[in-house]
Parts: sequence; structure tokens; C-alpha cells
Amino acid sequence: MNDTAVTAQPKGISLSDRWNSPFPFYLNDERKNALLVLAISAFVTVFLYAFKTPAEAGFPGGLEWLHGIITLVCLSFNILLLPRIFPAALDPVRWTIGKYVYINLGHLLLIGIVTTMVEKALFCPDKTWWLVANHVSFQVALKGIIPIVLTTLFLKTVMLKENLDAALRINQELGKIRALKAEQPRSANQVTLYSDTTDSLTFNLPDLLFIEADDNYCTVFWKEQTEVKKRLLRVNLKSLESQLNNSFTLRCHRSYIINVNAISAVSGNANGYRLKINGSEFAVPVSRQKGKEVMEKISQLRNMMELTA
Repeated sequence: MNDTAVTAQPKGISLSDRWNSPFPFYLNDERKNALLVLAISAFVTVFLYAFKTPAEAGFPGGLEWLHGIITLVCLSFNILLLPRIFPAALDPVRWTIGKYVYINLGHLLLIGIVTTMVEKALFCPDKTWWLVANHVSFQVALKGIIPIVLTTLFLKTVMLKENLDAALRINQELGKIRALKAEQPRSANQVTLYSDTTDSLTFNLPDLLFIEADDNYCTVFWKEQTEVKKRLLRVNLKSLESQLNNSFTLRCHRSYIINVNAISAVSGNANGYRLKINGSEFAVPVSRQKGKEVMEKISQLRNMMELTA
């Protein structure tokens, strides 16, 4: 199989990737999340009083304070208690947009169930469960959307700031690495990658840019002088990761291995980090669970280069 020079753009983000893209589990801190729950519940209470609707026939009015308390109890259960009961399922490191959508639906469902039970037992014993549940469900869905939207915008802003701050710090580290590399002679370190067939690929490890996986195939991208080349091998990413067992390559995503030396810059936005590849138009995504490891690896590489300089 011939090596191929490429100037292609990186792949677009599919709907599935967006659904599974990183999103914070609220503020990723139990104390901060407790304060956030209090703030949301207080906002809901004030919002209900500010936009009070006339009491419907047979249904009591003036219970905004009670609905605020129910919101506080339900959010405390879902956001503060459930992560302790199911730490694996609600692991903040693996939290995604899809999971965030589901937990918000869970908030509305739980609030609706508790409100229905309270109103039926205390205020509407003469009405059927179906009638009370219908009334409550409509009100919860109608008035719950505003705090959910505002909370989502707030969380995206917090995540964007955190990612931008982290990207700024790591770009400073990359600048130090580039300065140290300029002072050191370039060394050749050949590596051979073996596929599941008779194909193999040999190149200098410092020339490796990244490896992209697609099921049981991997595409290796490397640089020869100023030209980016690629080669498709029938082999899974886990096998290549074991073959590239060294201090400079890192699994940064379920579908990518990156050469830390090939990173020219790190960008951060509300969806996480992306690694700009030196001398190309490629930007490799970083999964949320790998973000901290990538940042630590870059810092370790800079420290190691300073020690050997």
C-alpha cells in the first residue's frame, strides 16, 4: 500500500459525537453543587411568584413556596445524593450532553411525581390521580424550561472559561517545549508499526503526528520534511498503542493517539479541548476523561526536556 500525502480537513462532528461530547456535571464539586441547587430553587420560587397564574377551578393557588421546596428536595436528591449512590453511572469525568439531557428530564419527572402526590394528598383529595397528574405535568413542563435553559447557559459559560484558562496555561508550556527543542539536535528514532496483515510501516518516531482509528483500521499520519503523509493499516488502536509504548505518544481519545511533540497549540471551548497539529490543518479532539492526562503529559515532557538540556 502506497504512502499518501494529504492536505485534507479533519472530520466533521457527527450528531452522535455531539450527543456524547463532554459536559460538566453541574459544577463538578459537591459544595458548589449544593449552592447551585439552592440558587436554582430560590430562582424557581421567585419566578413562580413573579409569573403567578390564576388558580384553576378546583386547584389551589398560592403554593409557590411549596413548589420551591419540592424543587429543592428533588434537585438535592438527583444532583447531590444520586452520585453517591451510583458513582460510576454519574461519574463527572464521563458526563456528556446526552446524560445532561436525561438528568434534566429526570428532574422534571421527579418534581412532577412528588408535586402530584403532595397536591393529591393535601389539597385535591376529591380529584382523580389522572386529573391531578395532568395538571401538574403541564405546569412543571411549562415553567421548568426557563430555569433549565438558564442553568445550561451558565454551565456552558463556566466550562468555556475553565477550558480557555487550561488551554492558555498549556500553550505556555508548549512554547517552552518549542524553545527547548530548538536548542537540541534532532535525533532519529525509527519505529515499525505492524498490522494484522503483512503490511507494516517504518518511520522516525519524531515525525509521527497522530493516529486515527476507524473500527479495525487505523490511519497513521506522519511528516516527511514539509509534507504530511498517511497510511492505512488493518490493526486496532489498542495494538498500535502497545507498539508505541514511549514517553511521547498518548491516547487522547477513544479514536486517536497523538504525538505530544506534534502539538502546536491547544484550543478550549465549551465542548472541551482540541489539539492543533504542527504544520497541518488537523485538530485532534481530546476526550473529557483524557483531558487532565494530556495536560500533565505536556508538563512532564517540558520538565524532562529542561533536565536534559
